[in-house]
Amino acid sequence: MRYKGFTLIELVIVVSIVSILLVLTLPSYQRQLINTRRSLGVAELLDVMIRQEQYFIDHKRYAETLSSLGFLTSPYAIGPDGEEVSVLAESRVYLIDLTTSEYAYMLYAVPQLSQAEDRLCGMLKLNSMGIKSATGDGPTPLCW
Repeated sequence: MRYKGFTLIELVIVVSIVSILLVLTLPSYQRQLINTRRSLGVAELLDVMIRQEQYFIDHKRYAETLSSLGFLTSPYAIGPDGEEVSVLAESRVYLIDLTTSEYAYMLYAVPQLSQAEDRLCGMLKLNSMGIKSATGDGPTPLCW
């Protein structure tokens, strides 16, 4: 008589193979998530820069708060889909902030929660002259 099913040895082998594959692919997946969320931070800074420049054209000075540019709060946070979320939201990825002087400004994208693991780039910065920088260990062009 022939039994149908799996032996314990076969099951252990399959679970071992799946575990090994998971251990090998999970770090790569997490790096990809960090890179994707970083691109959201970059896109958000560029959007704020465009709004700041339009504000300057309209008012002959830069906006002192992000609220003046149409955002709900100043500073504000973005979530993993790039949407504006509460600065206390558990899904926040970056905190977007702004400092201004009379004829210049600096924009910041400060990594939050799981995005704080981005040691390669860290905080992203963009100033009114279009100069991009990052506080992480990696080269700035890689971050932008």
